[in-house]
Amino acid sequence: MPYAEEDTRKVQTAVIGRAESDWPVFLPYDHDEFDRFMLGRTREDFYCGTLLGGCGRKLSAKRYTDKKCHFAHRPPVHCRRSETGEASADHLYVGQALQRWLRRQEHQNVEVTYLDPGSVHGGAVEVRFGYGLAQVIRVQMARLSLREWQEARERLARGHSQVHWAYGPYCGLSHNEVEAAGHAIRISCRTEGETREVYVGTQYPDNSLAWSALAECRLTAEGIITPRLDSEPSTSCAPALVAFPLAPGTIAFTSAAELPLPGAKPLGTAVRLYEADVQPLGSAMVRVRVTLPVDHPVPSPHQLHVIYSSAHLIPLADAAPSDPTWLIRADGALPLPQQADPRWPDLRPTPLPPEPPAERHSLPLGEDEMVRLFRSKLDQVARVRGLINWETLVGHAGAAPGDITPEERVRLLVAVDHPRADGKPVLSALVKPALTPPGPAPYFADVLARLGWRADLPEARVSEIWEQERRTAYALTLPLDESAATRQQQSPSHLPEGGVTSTINEARLVAGFRNHLEGLARGHGIIKWTTLLKRQGVRPSTLSEQDRVRLLAAVDGSYAPGRRLLSALVKKDGQNPGPAPFFGDVLAELGWKPDAATPTVEAAWRAAVDRAYSRDTSAVPTETEDRRWAKLGTTKSAVVEAARRTLVDAARRRVCVGWHTLAAAAGVKSADLPDKLREAVLVAVDSPTSPHGVLLSSLVVASEHTPVPYFDTVLKRLGRPHGLRPIELGQVRKREQARAFAEYGSGTTTGS
Repeated sequence: MPYAEEDTRKVQTAVIGRAESDWPVFLPYDHDEFDRFMLGRTREDFYCGTLLGGCGRKLSAKRYTDKKCHFAHRPPVHCRRSETGEASADHLYVGQALQRWLRRQEHQNVEVTYLDPGSVHGGAVEVRFGYGLAQVIRVQMARLSLREWQEARERLARGHSQVHWAYGPYCGLSHNEVEAAGHAIRISCRTEGETREVYVGTQYPDNSLAWSALAECRLTAEGIITPRLDSEPSTSCAPALVAFPLAPGTIAFTSAAELPLPGAKPLGTAVRLYEADVQPLGSAMVRVRVTLPVDHPVPSPHQLHVIYSSAHLIPLADAAPSDPTWLIRADGALPLPQQADPRWPDLRPTPLPPEPPAERHSLPLGEDEMVRLFRSKLDQVARVRGLINWETLVGHAGAAPGDITPEERVRLLVAVDHPRADGKPVLSALVKPALTPPGPAPYFADVLARLGWRADLPEARVSEIWEQERRTAYALTLPLDESAATRQQQSPSHLPEGGVTSTINEARLVAGFRNHLEGLARGHGIIKWTTLLKRQGVRPSTLSEQDRVRLLAAVDGSYAPGRRLLSALVKKDGQNPGPAPFFGDVLAELGWKPDAATPTVEAAWRAAVDRAYSRDTSAVPTETEDRRWAKLGTTKSAVVEAARRTLVDAARRRVCVGWHTLAAAAGVKSADLPDKLREAVLVAVDSPTSPHGVLLSSLVVASEHTPVPYFDTVLKRLGRPHGLRPIELGQVRKREQARAFAEYGSGTTTGS
């Protein structure tokens, strides 16, 4: 039957599970295919996904016989999604397909990032994988200028050992790849029944294209190899070689020296040849030759490098008596940040050459002590997800800003973050000048340059690095352990005047402030700063004025018009009605600037107090949590205890569990536990009274072994870093799982 005129409201793609999901679905046009598509699904399963550029609201699947079936928004509709057609979720189909494809080839740690997903044609997809996520496949879906393409290639090449590019049908860049490499890999999606299948093409200089299914392709150090590339005649006539596969992560090397590349095979042409000290796990060190791809960063002889990728051991039958007799052909290696590793005890990197003596100025505490103190303070700031003014940081060292020259400032911050290493945050990103909004300090680019970045980075790139390093610092810095807080409660008299010391758990202190001020807001109250501290068991004399501003700013995070600011409810002892004398400094720390609505600090304070007192009564529960548990025939404490025992057992077995397992252990049905009750149980399991401080809640997974959607909320309620991007949340979850496995897997710890 011919379809009627196009329905301009139609949305052909959606995501399932939740609004932030990257699991796409395509609704077939035909009503018969619609019926097959809906088998096992309900009309409540579909969302206008945020990764589709959508509003995140639920969609209804509409069946028609006289026009195309499609998804439709439920009124009222306020969606600005620009791409709604058949190909609008292709970037998600590509990301999902590449994940499955790489895992079938036994690649580890596969993670997908969608860049600018709401843009026309889906932006770009980056799939990182392998040891240290050092390999990446970049699929460019949207159009990109030649300059942006070249900058992206340089950026990815600097941060990864292998970069493989593929191009969607609309980016207009594949011919540039053909000119550079002789061919380009193309990616396209085709509708097949209820889904969009991913196909891979090989484009040649004459613009001819040969397509094949992704499953028919394979990945090598040279990139994605299609059947067409496999069928092309080999340029080598060399006989087959004996090559023994090596397990990734079992071999390390150091003291690598590059050698001229001989013409004989099996070295290949797109590689560099090195001679290095090599040691396998559990074996002795030996001098071996190693090849790495030509675009792989040259391994420094001053570091240890681990061969994390696929590698093969090849005998060198024609080697001279004095030369090594073995060759390792590797796809990549990753440097370690430390100079020694107990797994490879015989490897000793070449010592770094001595640096020329730098001109030294007289610093208040001496340079080494100031660097140590700065690093400690910045670690504390990262724990509470804050920023610190340079002037405040210098004050902790007993110095004035004028005591340190601009050159010394850069040198000190570089020393804080030296040496640079993959996965290690740049803590100096947390330093900013006083009375400026959050953002990179004017000298941050100089710090980056001395740590190894380019000296001519554009301002936008510096801001991008600043944001990335700030988030990494928040995500990868653990809160202080319970023992530190216990020591502080037992011996408060040892705290010095003038600042927070490492014995105060700042993350918990900020969380305590926030919880107390939330209750105060419900009662429309105001509290003295000294009273607020005493409620947390902290002596006011242990905190400086700078600490007060920083901690209150950490309670609110950042400033945005219309946002509640709980710090407005704190006043100074004996002050007149109105904003506290330090509230203006808190606003400045949060990034507030006068505007038409709040031209003065007092106006901003009045607006903040009104917003803090306002509450949405519709959010008040109609029944207590205890009654809800009673209806299930149990109590919250019983469910928490059963969940904790089950999770401890899972940690010992080094596995993750779902809520069906936890509910069964507690004697209730999983379907009777809404997310709010599940969240409350996990918060109680991992409450600050937990004896070991590991997050057992990280072991709880949803369907498809995905994280539970409220894990970030659990982190927030526990006073841990939260509000993270998916990739950062995944890093926190994996780290906490490893801590739980290590804590309970030894068999020496007993769960409560």
